[in-house]
Amino acid sequence: MARLGMADRRRFLAQSLGALGVGCMLPEFLRRNPVAAAEADGGHRVTVVLQFGGGHDALSALVPYGHKEYHEHRNHTRIKDEEVIKINDELGLHPNLKGWKEMLDEGAFAALPGLGYPNPNYSHFTACDIWFGGDPRSRRSVGGDAGLQTTDVVHGWVGRAIDHAFKGNPDPVLTLAIGGAWPATMPWAIAGGEHPGLVMSHPEGFRFVGDRNDERRVNLYKKLHEIKPMESSAQVDWVNGTAAAANAASEQIRRMSGDYKPKIEYPANNGLASQFRIIAGLIAGGLSTRVYWVHIGGFDTHSGQRAQHDSLMAAVNDATTAFFKDLKAQGQAQRVLMMTMSEFSRTTLENGSQGTDHSAGGAQFLLGPGVKPGIHGAHPSLKKEELIPTGWSLKHTQDFRGMYASVLEKWMGIPAEPILGQAFPMIDCIA
Repeated sequence: MARLGMADRRRFLAQSLGALGVGCMLPEFLRRNPVAAAEADGGHRVTVVLQFGGGHDALSALVPYGHKEYHEHRNHTRIKDEEVIKINDELGLHPNLKGWKEMLDEGAFAALPGLGYPNPNYSHFTACDIWFGGDPRSRRSVGGDAGLQTTDVVHGWVGRAIDHAFKGNPDPVLTLAIGGAWPATMPWAIAGGEHPGLVMSHPEGFRFVGDRNDERRVNLYKKLHEIKPMESSAQVDWVNGTAAAANAASEQIRRMSGDYKPKIEYPANNGLASQFRIIAGLIAGGLSTRVYWVHIGGFDTHSGQRAQHDSLMAAVNDATTAFFKDLKAQGQAQRVLMMTMSEFSRTTLENGSQGTDHSAGGAQFLLGPGVKPGIHGAHPSLKKEELIPTGWSLKHTQDFRGMYASVLEKWMGIPAEPILGQAFPMIDCIA
C-alpha cells in the first residue's frame, strides 16, 4: 500500500470513518494522542439539548395571551384564550403542551422568555452558528453570511466546555448527537478541539457493519490498520486508535440500545420519541456521555403555520414527557436536564400566508427535576413602538448566553466565563 501524505491521511480517515457509519467531527487529529473508549462512571449528570430547527414561533408555545397586542397582531396563527393552558395572568402554554404543564406542577419545567443577543441575525445558517458557537461573532456554515466576518470561534460552546472539563480524557462519547438529518443539520455546537463529538442517525447505523455483509467496508476497515507511519509512530497509533475507539463505541451503543427495556410505552410514529428512547437506554446503561443533542425540524412556518405548529407541539409534548416518565421509572430522572434551542423566533405580526417570518427574542425551555420551576425573566413587549424597528421583531430581554452560563455552572459544574469568553448574568433557573 502506498504511503499517504499528511493531507491524504486526513481525507482518507475522515472519509473512511464516515463510510463505516461513524459520523465524526474530526479536529486536527494527527496532533492528538490515540483515543480509546472509556468506562462510564454511571452516576454523572446529563444534559440533553433539543433543537427546534427552522426558527420556532415561541409566541405559540409560551403564549402571551395577556398582551392585547398579541391578539391584534395574530389571526390565523393565534392561540385563543380558551385554548391556552394558563400559567399566570400573562402567559400560558400551547394547548398541546399538557405534559409540560404537568411537569411544571411537579416542579420540573421552566420557561425563559425573551432570549437573544444584540443585532440579531435572521439567516438560518448564521443564526445557528451564533447559537452553536455561543457567540454572535460565530461564522462556520457554508450558507448565510458565512465568511463575511473573521472569528476565532472555531469550536462549539458544548465542545469547548467538554474540552475544558475533560482535558486529557480520551473518552470518544462525551458528546453525542442522535437522529436528525446528520450531517446536513450537523450541530457543530458539540465539536471541541480535543473532543470532536460523535453523531449517529440510529444505533444500527452507528457501527462497523462490514464484518457481516459488506466486503467494501471490510476492506476499508483493513486499510485503516494498514496505514504505515511516516516519521512518527504516533500518527499510525492515532489512526489505529481512532478506528478502534469508534468501532468499540459503536458496538457499546448498539448493545445498550438493543438491550434496553423501557418502563413505559413510547408514542408510535414519533421520530423524536424514538430518539429519546435511544437516549434513555444509553443513560440507563451507564454510557459516559455528558451531552446529547437531538433535533426536530419543521419550524420554519412561513405559511399554514397553525396546523403545522400544532402537530409539532403534540410530537414534542408526547416525546419529552414519555422520556422523563421513563427516566423517572428507571430511577434516572434526577440526573437529566433538557434544554431547548432554536436559531430564532417568529414575527409578532403574521404574514399574508397564514404564517410568520424570522424574528428574535424567543423563549426557551428547561425540563427535569433539576430546574427551578416557573417563568424566569420578563417577556418582551409586543407594543409596536417597543419592537425592533424593522420586521415586527421582539427585543430580547435576556442574553441567551445567560442560559448557557446557568446550565454550565449550576448543572454541569463547569465555569462559564472561560467557555463563553466573558461573564454573563446567570438566570436563576437551576435548583
